[in-house]
Amino acid sequence: MPHLCAQRPTRLLPTLVLALASWSAARAALWEDPLWAVTGTAQVTAGYDSNLFAVNSGPSDDFATFRPSVDLARKDSPFAFDTEAWASWTTFDRETDDDSLDPGFKVTLAYPAGPADAVATQNAEIHWIRSTSVDLDVGDRVSQEDAYAGYAGNLVDTGKLLLDGRASFDRNEYLGAAYTTVNTADLGSTLSYAPQQLFKVGVGYDLTLGRSEPNTAGLAALDRTEQAVTFQAVGEFSPKVTGTASIGEAYSQYTGYFSQDDWDLVAGADLTWTPLERLTFDLKASRAPSFNADGDVDVSSTVTLSIRQEVRGGFAVHADGTVGRTSHAQVVTYRTDDIEGGGAGLDYNLTGKLVAALDYEWTHQDSNLEHYTYQRHVVTAQLTYKF
Repeated sequence: MPHLCAQRPTRLLPTLVLALASWSAARAALWEDPLWAVTGTAQVTAGYDSNLFAVNSGPSDDFATFRPSVDLARKDSPFAFDTEAWASWTTFDRETDDDSLDPGFKVTLAYPAGPADAVATQNAEIHWIRSTSVDLDVGDRVSQEDAYAGYAGNLVDTGKLLLDGRASFDRNEYLGAAYTTVNTADLGSTLSYAPQQLFKVGVGYDLTLGRSEPNTAGLAALDRTEQAVTFQAVGEFSPKVTGTASIGEAYSQYTGYFSQDDWDLVAGADLTWTPLERLTFDLKASRAPSFNADGDVDVSSTVTLSIRQEVRGGFAVHADGTVGRTSHAQVVTYRTDDIEGGGAGLDYNLTGKLVAALDYEWTHQDSNLEHYTYQRHVVTAQLTYKF
């Protein structure tokens, strides 16, 4: 990874904070006309990571990140068009070989355009994102480049019965000779019944073709063909509960450096409960097989519960907890990781454009391979300026 700067985070942070404060004082305005609007953010983060690589007895370090972004959005149009570009620069105090510069962009299109709570019937997205983060599968900081194009939309609508379709292609290249490039194509549809306008239930079918190909020439690839049938529910489950939920079975066939057939339970949930005006609970859960950076097959199950309470004066507090299990397989399971973690934090809207946040995260993983048994603590302080 590039060594971008020898300046330590403790010296870099005041410079970045001063720059954000200057922007806030100037209250700079970006370009806007009756049809288009350009907005942006500048975000600076300083923190401490007790286990930089998420492995047994891994090194600790201080770090700082600067992430500017710019967004171009269409106004007053039947189509909601939005494009965003950004770059994230991270530098470490001691582990400077892991400094990184990660750019990216995303373009989304939705029809029809409407208020934030409106439901678009046609959605498309393309993105290219480079990211660098701790990869729990390999126990190291790994950079990856993700190129994606996808469509999801309503094909037939009779009022009560709906047929939705989706198609996507995703290329995820883990950078480094020891890793792999994963290509995934998905084609699916869902037949739903809508008893009311904001809620629908149905049955979905997805065909997924995947290939994990080593970045080192001469090594064998692994192909996966997956067919999944799921029961799905989307929308307003009650006046205070909204989101999506699905559960089903997937049949996967693997060919290449090993051959095997598997049945797996697949499930997902993203539900929001708002019992009070400023109090929100979020439940996210998932279970699915996938390729990892090493080219092996992971079957991961994860559940995360988050709570956020907004209080007077621009303050908000939040907390979350996570439990999960990942099984790593090459023909048979050779490694199993059980993970648990939690976090808490607060943020304060100082000016309407400048937001300060303080966060803490804790993670503990038990693995049948001692190298991947670890604890990790991450503390961050962050300023975000919106312009």
